[in-house]
Amino acid sequence: MGLFDLFGKNKTLSYDEVRELILNKDIQRLKKISIQSFSTRHRSGDTPAYFAAEKGYKECLQIIAERAPETLRTQNRDGATPAFIAAEKGLRDFLEIIAEKAPDTLKTQTERGVIPGATPAFVAAEKGQKECLEFIFEKLPETLKTPDNDGKTPAFIAAEKGQRECLEFIFEKEPGTLKTPDNDGKTPAFVAAEKGQKECLEFIFKKVPDTLKTPDNDGKTPAFVAAEKGQRECLEFIFERAPETLKTPNNDGKTPAYAAAEKGQKECLEFIFGKEPDTIRIQDSSGATPAFVAAEKGKKECLEFIIERAPDTLKIENKKGATPLSIATLENNKECIDIIERYIV
Repeated sequence: MGLFDLFGKNKTLSYDEVRELILNKDIQRLKKISIQSFSTRHRSGDTPAYFAAEKGYKECLQIIAERAPETLRTQNRDGATPAFIAAEKGLRDFLEIIAEKAPDTLKTQTERGVIPGATPAFVAAEKGQKECLEFIFEKLPETLKTPDNDGKTPAFIAAEKGQRECLEFIFEKEPGTLKTPDNDGKTPAFVAAEKGQKECLEFIFKKVPDTLKTPDNDGKTPAFVAAEKGQRECLEFIFERAPETLKTPNNDGKTPAYAAAEKGQKECLEFIFGKEPDTIRIQDSSGATPAFVAAEKGKKECLEFIIERAPDTLKIENKKGATPLSIATLENNKECIDIIERYIV
């Protein structure tokens, strides 16, 4: 009788068999196989509809949508539907097919995967697929405000990934999301500074300037995290607009200078010292200075920079009476010990 048993009308094909038809773009046979065949799954949880969307085979997806529209709602192991992959790849015409047969999938959130709780709008913003984002908003405007499980909205992820066009579109439609924090209290401005997305940071400041001063739940400002991550350009931009944040401490009393020294971000430390030299002596809640933490973490370049400009910080003890030398000795950071002893002598 052959593979299809009267063109497959009475036989449920395996996922691999249907996949082969899609790969070959065998539209005639896809029109004749059993509807149950479209519900078969790969071990990843993908359905033929998901595979057709992933490969960008529009005619195949159209057939599946017409014959087995319920499979458009099926989520794979990552919780993603065909709408999710279409948005990710920028396939607006695919989204139109899906929206016609299963419009609710435009707001379906992933249950698992890399970004639990993400919607198609979220992933369109992440990948910079503005046309798809516009289409999704047209159908379901509320999805621009829908957060993932971590509280991140599409505006947040657009800022994080440097997708300025998507960020501008989101602000135009939902301006409030530019200052909406995630579960950790981080705003889009915070994450733009953290990832070095200066263009997005500039746009956010232009629209919502106060966000440069807004701390997260740990008290870290965008200036703090820019220093921590070594994002000097963002740090310079922030200083020009909100200079006071260069000495704003977090909840533990740590300043951006402390963060730069702790992570070995010498360029940021140099910039901070040039603008706010006194912050190099500020102690955190435990009494530690930037010199102390540089010695503790073995950040010799930062330590040497600090000592050359403020040698007196070698004498500043933390609340337990420890000095940069004693902590370097305790941590067996030999290069830091050598640097300190050279200046002490």
